[in-house]
Amino acid sequence: MIDPILAVTEGYTGFWSEPGLMLWSGLFRMTEAVIAASPFLLTGMLVTGALRGMIGAAAVRRLFGVGHWSGPIRGWFLGILLPLCSLGALPVARELRRAGVPSATVLSFVLVAPVLNPISILYGLSNISLITLVYFFVGTMIVSLGIGFIWHILVSKGRDNISEEPEQLPAAAHMRLAVSGISATRGMLPSLMDVGMAVLAVGLLGAFLPYGTLQASMTRDNALSTIIMGAVAIPAYVTPFDVMVQYGLIVRDGYSLGAAFALIVLGAGANVGVANWIRREYRVKTLVVFIILLLGTTLVLGFTADRVIHHGKASVDHTHAFDTYTRLSHVDSQQTYVSWYVSTIGEKLTPSRAIGASMLGMLLCAAVALRLIGERASVPYLMRKLADDQPTAPQSVLQRPVSMGVVATGSILGLLATVGVALFIVHPPPKMLADEAGEISVALYDAVREKDHDEINRRIQQWDSRVRKIPIAAFIRREQLSPEAAEIVGDVVHLLELMRHYNEHGDYSRAATLILFLDQKHRSCQGLFQTFSVN
Repeated sequence: MIDPILAVTEGYTGFWSEPGLMLWSGLFRMTEAVIAASPFLLTGMLVTGALRGMIGAAAVRRLFGVGHWSGPIRGWFLGILLPLCSLGALPVARELRRAGVPSATVLSFVLVAPVLNPISILYGLSNISLITLVYFFVGTMIVSLGIGFIWHILVSKGRDNISEEPEQLPAAAHMRLAVSGISATRGMLPSLMDVGMAVLAVGLLGAFLPYGTLQASMTRDNALSTIIMGAVAIPAYVTPFDVMVQYGLIVRDGYSLGAAFALIVLGAGANVGVANWIRREYRVKTLVVFIILLLGTTLVLGFTADRVIHHGKASVDHTHAFDTYTRLSHVDSQQTYVSWYVSTIGEKLTPSRAIGASMLGMLLCAAVALRLIGERASVPYLMRKLADDQPTAPQSVLQRPVSMGVVATGSILGLLATVGVALFIVHPPPKMLADEAGEISVALYDAVREKDHDEINRRIQQWDSRVRKIPIAAFIRREQLSPEAAEIVGDVVHLLELMRHYNEHGDYSRAATLILFLDQKHRSCQGLFQTFSVN
């Protein structure tokens, strides 16, 4: 019944395919999601420890406006400041609920934190037109705050039980660090069920959703595109950075803005783990209310986007903006599934992701060790032990409680400094990026000549990532791209997308011809950035 609606594109194979391809596609998508989420999930665990050990439940309640109508607004604003993904927000949500923050405020926080943060907004400015970005910003704010306030009226106001006596912080600075470390470590295990369910949903989507399906279903003239993307995005997972890149591809290639909005809110902002947390806290009936609110607001705003924002172009005949949510098109016949899986996952391990995954693995091992030790390695035991012998008032500056003003100011300044340093590290000068692309172009030429499908895809991805960084690299260095430079960057991105299309269909003769045009554009790009002061 579903196949005839979707099977309208070349490469479509149906919901059932070769069992080996389905199995390994699902496993690959799950591993890919864990690797991509690891830095954000690690950040979430560290924030969890800081909330309990350094800030304390009483200050957290004041910060999130417990007992005041502005709670969802504060949750939305504070969510913007933290660089989290939808999985990384889950342990923070658990800690906020433990501290006594109402679920309505927590939901507003959870729905916006994975979508809007300084890095994603900056990437959005370089990939999306201003009016589209403003619509996206306002739309996500409506979804997050709207659901928060409605949830407060229907659910949170009557069912949330906030204890009168919040947990007190230890007076000694070293004991606060101990509480922070234990909280961050032990918080891994309670979150595993929610995170595991979200990752499993990603794997099932990657195993059963046919390659090429979404490309044909997400056109603006398809009235069901927003609904279809909504159904796909619920079990999907995408990082804040990746969703902005894909949003830019959808806009550039002329596909449905409503589908793009649904992808952002439901794919980046929510996941199956959040739904499972709500089910566990409030049972199935309340979960149904949440799903109706989330889907209803998202679909209405998505339908509106395609009708009020001028798109400016018709859909191109191909796009790869949606491929990361579907089954793989194929696996190289010269490789076994295992060797292909190991080599491809290795390519996904960028330095930041490798560090994040390694540290997350060590944190998980430490969490298991603390669980085996038992109650003596828990925060409640530590707090009870300190209750009798810790001083009633701090004795030094280092022992004084951290005020809300200091927390807010330090968090904002620290976040801005971290974002600034990270941006300069990840985005080298434009000339360096152009030179790196030149080295990649030689390897791409050799791969096309040898008709090496996987190597071509790898080199295209490397080249594309460097070219896309050029506008941001110029922006953060207070330099401005000339119209000619901006046009060349856009042309290179488009040609690389076309090269990927030829490679997927084995059209190596056209790919060999296209590499000549790419080389010309690349040389022009290098010339513009030799002495970069382009006005």
